[in-house]
Amino acid sequence: MSEFKDYQQAQLLLEKHELFIAPAEVHGTISGLLACGLNIEDSEYLGLLSDVFNDGQKFSAPIREFCIDLYKQVAEHFNDGEFQFELYLPPEDESLHDQANALIAWVSGFLLGFGLKQKDYGKLSSDVKEVINDFSEITKLDTGFEDSNEDQEALLEVIEYVRVSTLLCFAEMGKESQSVGTSKTIH
Repeated sequence: MSEFKDYQQAQLLLEKHELFIAPAEVHGTISGLLACGLNIEDSEYLGLLSDVFNDGQKFSAPIREFCIDLYKQVAEHFNDGEFQFELYLPPEDESLHDQANALIAWVSGFLLGFGLKQKDYGKLSSDVKEVINDFSEITKLDTGFEDSNEDQEALLEVIEYVRVSTLLCFAEMGKESQSVGTSKTIH
């Protein structure tokens, strides 16, 4: 994930602009929007993000740029065909507690983004419904991990499950509405 800003720098950037949310939550929200079919060329996402994270106020230029960069990277990773999509979480040298909390923030963000655009859950496939149910359970995850190899492996398995499940949602619902055009820019 070298393309993303350093996680701690991203956290400091958000806090400097009085947005007390995790970078993981922003990334998860963008991922949820795209996974449920928000058109990639649609700039509506900035308005949606400012509504939920900034009380509807326009983002400052650095936050706007951060969101645009995340959006472009998520869209590119969803569409690259090589499954390079990764969750934006703190590095593995952070405590398992911090990583688990960021995972919960990411999944909560995904559910938020998905819910903002997906209004008819009755039309979802059974696989996507299962993902949404599983993600809801993950948000209740006990973050009282010990820094043991067993707990680290368990957390990595959950992270991988979330990553693959997100790709499944995108493949089923978002892929058809996504088209990365070189002639259009995302603002």
